[in-house]
Amino acid sequence: MSEETSTTLLDRVFGQKFKAALPWVFLAYVLLSIYPIVKFFVPEHYMRIGTFGFYTISDIKKDNPGAYRKYLQENNQQMYRMFSQLASQEILKKEAAAKGIPVEELTKFGRGYEPVQDEVVAAYNQFKNEPGLKGKPLAAVQGEIVKYLKAVQADRERQSFFGRMREEYNTEIIGPELPPPTRVAIDASENPTIGPNDAKVTIVEFSDFECPYCAMSQTTTKALREQYKDKIKWVFRDFPMDFHRNAMFAHVAANCSIPQGKYWQYNSLLFENGRKLEKANVIKLAQQVGLDMGAFNRCIADEDKIKSEIEADMQAGQGYGVNGTPAFFINGILVEGNMPIQNFTKIIDEELKNN
Repeated sequence: MSEETSTTLLDRVFGQKFKAALPWVFLAYVLLSIYPIVKFFVPEHYMRIGTFGFYTISDIKKDNPGAYRKYLQENNQQMYRMFSQLASQEILKKEAAAKGIPVEELTKFGRGYEPVQDEVVAAYNQFKNEPGLKGKPLAAVQGEIVKYLKAVQADRERQSFFGRMREEYNTEIIGPELPPPTRVAIDASENPTIGPNDAKVTIVEFSDFECPYCAMSQTTTKALREQYKDKIKWVFRDFPMDFHRNAMFAHVAANCSIPQGKYWQYNSLLFENGRKLEKANVIKLAQQVGLDMGAFNRCIADEDKIKSEIEADMQAGQGYGVNGTPAFFINGILVEGNMPIQNFTKIIDEELKNN
């Protein structure tokens, strides 16, 4: 047999060099095949300590269910916002196409609205002590107030329009179901309280007079107390953050108003003046609320004793998982931050129904 006839077909077509490379080609093929399989089973987020210490989100779910639930809740909220924005865009396109007009024609909210002078005066009286308006006559800020009122009206019309459109287009946004909330057993303590002791729902607020988010949340807390009245018991606990340099004295002063029965009035005033809590102004606010200044001054002179009570509140809060303010426990269920009122009412209504 000739040399030509004994040469394999592979040699004739590809040559000896290709045969030598075949193992490497096969290895590359195997690696490329394995990668998507490995990626399917290995999570994108994990922690590794050493060679064999491999941890995933399921370990967080097991060891810290509260943090895991918060993670899911924040993801759900972000997803809801993104879907909500997309829903608005798509509904606008559909509605504009149905009416045969440009999308821009549907979004001219607030056009034709001009606030009457009574509305301007009412808004001025409401905000005249706010930064930017304080000390200025109505004539000097009328233009700003009119602009503000027009923006408010446009926002009302926008909210009404999209609410109506979502109903008409049968819009629904569904996210992953959250696990049941973690319930923390909060020990009873001697703290300022509003509401009956036998209320079905107790809300414990850990807050800081100098915290801007705490101040903003007071609108919600007051609305909740007004809405539920004697159905809830509200407890305030001190949690002045270290980086708020004026907070501790403000909390000491607030505690000194308790024996005089004016705590909640003083509490509101301190939150309203959260950006101006220098010691002299805190004392001035105590005078404004009508405290007996002799008794008040004797109380704040014993500052160290009151500080120890405040620090006990802070240590207790940290033990319950509080690491920032405001933090609220509704029958032991944690709600963190300056949240919409619906985040509270949903839990409160469920607690009232089940207790």
